Amino acid sequence: MSVVLGQVAALTRRDLTIELGYHFQLVMRFIGIVISVVTFFFLGRLVGDAEALAGYEGGYFEFALIGLVVMNFSVVSVTAFGRSIQAAQSTGTFEILLSSPASLPTLMAGTLVVPLLFASVEAAIYLAFGIALVGFSVPLQSLLLAGVLLLLTLGTFAAIGILSAAMIILTKRGDPFSGLVLQVSNLLAGAIFPVTLLPDAMQALSRLVPAFYGLRGTREVLLAGGGLPDVAVDLVALVLFNLVMFPAALLALSRAIRLARVTGTLGNR
Repeated sequence: MSVVLGQVAALTRRDLTIELGYHFQLVMRFIGIVISVVTFFFLGRLVGDAEALAGYEGGYFEFALIGLVVMNFSVVSVTAFGRSIQAAQSTGTFEILLSSPASLPTLMAGTLVVPLLFASVEAAIYLAFGIALVGFSVPLQSLLLAGVLLLLTLGTFAAIGILSAAMIILTKRGDPFSGLVLQVSNLLAGAIFPVTLLPDAMQALSRLVPAFYGLRGTREVLLAGGGLPDVAVDLVALVLFNLVMFPAALLALSRAIRLARVTGTLGNR
């Protein structure tokens, strides 16, 4: 166990050193957060007390703020693996990395630590702006349940990211579908507007999107004062999605690596 933790720590130090070296990029990310918050704050002023938000405390800004935080984590989960593989392919170190003593799950976990750390900092900034602008408050007793919902939601997105990484290994053409998955999730899961505004057919489709249950459950806990019985369906749905998607994605990744080794293209750019 200590060996695995040491390997994850080494990968984390590497990625953190790289990320902190790009100061301008960090500034731009902060500016992007400010622009997003200000945009949705004034959209909230425009929307006012919409009927579709009657079940939640606060207004549209608080509703959208939860969506921004959850989808920000989701973007990281979907794209982190693919970006790491592309970077290793471009520098010709991917095959060397796979030949290291670290197992594939360890490499994946280490790759995800720094992106999730930055996403956590960004989430804290989002919430700080929410507190400053509208007095947004998060019930402390609800944080644990919301955290479980968030982790399960991220698990489903991470599975998609692993599958995307498998496609990158085989095609060498970049991320094939992560952008589309995120756009569909934003639309059908209700990231920035209630799903009830969609046509009935699209509302039915939204039940097939894991993020729908994550966002609905998180908002129920943080904005409607719900407890475990209120989000039990969402928790069960997310667990089932993870049980199906994660093993399938890991199998696809291991087979992609095996095929690339057989064809001699694993180290190709």
